[in-house]
Amino acid sequence: MINKDKLNMLDNSTENALKKLIKPLRNNAKFYRSVMDNCSEYMVKHNGNKFWLFNNWVIAEWKNCQHSNPFESWKHPSADSAKEHFKSISFDDNY
Repeated sequence: MINKDKLNMLDNSTENALKKLIKPLRNNAKFYRSVMDNCSEYMVKHNGNKFWLFNNWVIAEWKNCQHSNPFESWKHPSADSAKEHFKSISFDDNY
């Protein structure tokens, strides 16, 4: 069953970015999609960068990225430290 509220978290640009990942990164795309589908928190910054929090993972999709993979992930030692990182991103204009 699909949570309709979570459908709004994956817009066309995110879907297209996941599909464009080159073959060696397809497993990453599956993992990123799983995090996005099951995240506990999600945010879009004023500059268009997107962030998802799931357990001890934080995933970023960089809006203005020239690299073929606009995603970056951080695995934290605990869910609490991931949540702290996620919160700090929300207050930091450099993200």
